[in-house]
Amino acid sequence: MAVVSAALLSCAVLGVPGATPAAAETASEAAFAEVLKDPGNLDKNLAYATALVKEGDVEGAIAVLERLVLIYPDRAELHLSLGQLYRRVHSDAAAAQAFNDAIAAPVTTPAIKAEAEAARDQAVARTARSQFNGSLYAGMQYQTNANAGADSHLVRSDGVLVKRGESEQPDDDISGVMGFNLNHRYDFGRQNGLALESRLSGFGQFYDENARLDSGRIGGQVGLGFAPFAGDGGFFRLQPRGNFEAVTVNGQWLDGGGGPGLGAKFAFSDTLGLELGYDAIYRNYDEVHGFGDTQDYTGWEHDGVATLTWIARPGTTLVFSLGGRRAGTEKDFLDYTGLTSSAAVYQAYGSPIRFLSRDWLAGLSAGYEARWYDGPDDSVDPGVTRQDDIFQFDASNTIPLSDSWSFTQQIQYLLVDSNLRNYSYDNLTVAMSARWRF
Repeated sequence: MAVVSAALLSCAVLGVPGATPAAAETASEAAFAEVLKDPGNLDKNLAYATALVKEGDVEGAIAVLERLVLIYPDRAELHLSLGQLYRRVHSDAAAAQAFNDAIAAPVTTPAIKAEAEAARDQAVARTARSQFNGSLYAGMQYQTNANAGADSHLVRSDGVLVKRGESEQPDDDISGVMGFNLNHRYDFGRQNGLALESRLSGFGQFYDENARLDSGRIGGQVGLGFAPFAGDGGFFRLQPRGNFEAVTVNGQWLDGGGGPGLGAKFAFSDTLGLELGYDAIYRNYDEVHGFGDTQDYTGWEHDGVATLTWIARPGTTLVFSLGGRRAGTEKDFLDYTGLTSSAAVYQAYGSPIRFLSRDWLAGLSAGYEARWYDGPDDSVDPGVTRQDDIFQFDASNTIPLSDSWSFTQQIQYLLVDSNLRNYSYDNLTVAMSARWRF
């Protein structure tokens, strides 16, 4: 029975779907009562540790496993589970030592040893002062309205209804996409976890028929993350940062800029976290031929958002966000205030294909943004100030092909409902992409 119990503990540690928590506190209390009756019983101790993990008390489970590895030092699976628990609380050095003990343990299997070696290498990499990781991706997508053409055949010009122009008609298209995400962290080795944290991302999109919409973007953040209260167990982390970006469209420079930001993270438990962010960026726009007076968009944009992430049960993650936005430009009719909200659920599930043994991940999300503009655009309608309601719905499915490679399919529907028919449109996007992580 000891092997079975260790497997159950590993299930709880790794968050495998199907390991559903028992009824609140009674599970761990009942398991602890059994341990008191027979303190040296391995199965009862493992059942107690498993119940603690399911209830979110990872530190309590670590204490149980630390005692068990002293009593049963030859059992590799116990050291492996202990290392996985340490990894959950971000104690990578302790995790690496536990994985080393699992590798050296005489009572093991080839599978446990291989898993411990891979986990050990990852933990050691995370203890390095300089850490670098990222991903590259490429794919294709089809859009029913790639140019965001107006839904209505008639649009307003100088307050009068006129037939929309040819460039304003919805036009479907296929495009290729490619991009990258790079992350670097340099740990200064301070007690407060002071680290230089950098992020860089790039994106390019190339259309089959609407080549004038071809675009590229590069942007990122650089900040100093630290824990203001070093003894809080990792509850609160702060990051002052700087933002930067550059964008091209149709082979021409569109905008570039940067500005300050501030992020804060709160870890309420192993399964519940809150992230607050404020970022400001000044964008200097050039005039791009064929796109109108794009230079009028020059100005500051301020964004604030609160994001709550909750692992509701092993394999199920819920994400909620609420935010606000303020855009200032060269023209009042382009300035706006916005409120945003979104909700998403991600569910891991067993692969239906035998040779792809890793769990797949499905995601559903919905978002809404309301935008209120500061004044009317005289060239559209001098008597009406624009107001938009923006709805977005996404469904995705990610198939892990290996530890590094994955394949994602995505459907997105965007609906913009404006009080000015010039700006009302919808767009359905079907996309697929391959991603390599390193």
